Amino acid sequence: MSTQRPSRGTRSNIDRIQQTTTEPAQGRLWTTDFVLTLLVAHFLFTSFAGLYTVIPLFVVDRGGDVWHVGVVIGSMGVTGLAVRPFAGRWIQSFGPKRVAVLGSAVFGIATLAHMLAFNFWLIIPARMVQGMGLALTPVATATIVANLAPVHRRGEAMSVIGNAIATATMYSPVLGFWLFSRFGFGAAFAYTGVAALVGGGFALALSALRVRGQPSSGPTPKAPFFSKSALFPTAVFLCYTVTTAPVSTFLPILAEDRDLGNPGLYFTVMSLVSIFFMVGAGPAADRLGRAAVIVPGMLFVATGMFVLTGATNQIMLLSAAFLAGGGFGLVQPGIQSLTIDRAPTGERSSALATLQGAWDVGGFGGAIAFGPLAGVIGVAATFATAGAVALAGAAGFVTGIVKGSAPAAQTEDRAKR
Repeated sequence: MSTQRPSRGTRSNIDRIQQTTTEPAQGRLWTTDFVLTLLVAHFLFTSFAGLYTVIPLFVVDRGGDVWHVGVVIGSMGVTGLAVRPFAGRWIQSFGPKRVAVLGSAVFGIATLAHMLAFNFWLIIPARMVQGMGLALTPVATATIVANLAPVHRRGEAMSVIGNAIATATMYSPVLGFWLFSRFGFGAAFAYTGVAALVGGGFALALSALRVRGQPSSGPTPKAPFFSKSALFPTAVFLCYTVTTAPVSTFLPILAEDRDLGNPGLYFTVMSLVSIFFMVGAGPAADRLGRAAVIVPGMLFVATGMFVLTGATNQIMLLSAAFLAGGGFGLVQPGIQSLTIDRAPTGERSSALATLQGAWDVGGFGGAIAFGPLAGVIGVAATFATAGAVALAGAAGFVTGIVKGSAPAAQTEDRAKR
């Protein structure tokens, strides 16, 4: 029986595919697709963070009360929670590139639509559409990074994309607030809307083949809507995301009431510190284990919330930002790496979607819950409440480690190491 020899063109295609699928194992991290993914994430969060200091004031300007701020901000999480479980399955079916493009475009267009809202109730539909975009693109970019990163540099890769996001948060809230103060709300929404669309443009330049990651041998099972392997990390991360709810909802109001200065400076300091911490947190998580960064990070965040509760001057405001930034810089690469460690390769996108659902429940759902709560216990006390939740998350993580609920890595990953 004769064996047909593959043509030169066929051999070339096979070689390219083999090179693509084995590239992560060779230790290469800084590829073109990796850099493009960082830019997609950066510009999406440039848009999102630019609204931190604008939306609360926009709600009040359009006739809303303080408790309405929480409802408007939290409305984004309603659609996010509904759409995010589908993100993992869509990424598996259509590829992370298409999902990243779609999410960025949806978020950018919905941001521009804020300019049409003439009362605060009309802001809610725009925020809900934004939630759809924010449920798609971050899952896609995190999946791409997980697919491209070598196993032994996974924590480092997660810290790098975290820094790409933190860099946006460093300047965008201040710039958004300045544009609003100088030119009005329309300028702030134009800036943030265009930023998201720029991120979508970078997503278009991604290689659809390479960002899908290594093909698995045999048939790939359909990605689940919720990943069981991600439930433990998600529960811990939920306790972190709750702390972002009073910050995104009431910080501009607290700063104005107590004369703490431009609230955007809080986000600038927080981002600078988180960048510094992430540089070391990713490699530390790879060498020392995920717990070595997650537990201290949760304690940092909790302390920052308690400081913010009693803040009476700008020094205390920025001290709280330092602690919150350090905490996020430690938690983010550790918890994402832990989630990927625990998930089968074909389930990564669903695991990351499940993890990021904590933003919808804790961040946006928390904003809705803290709105009425602030009317009862006061705005400042909501920060202390969030700090207590972060402490509970640290305790829960330690308990889970002791009981063996959070293995350092899946057997598959240990074999690769």
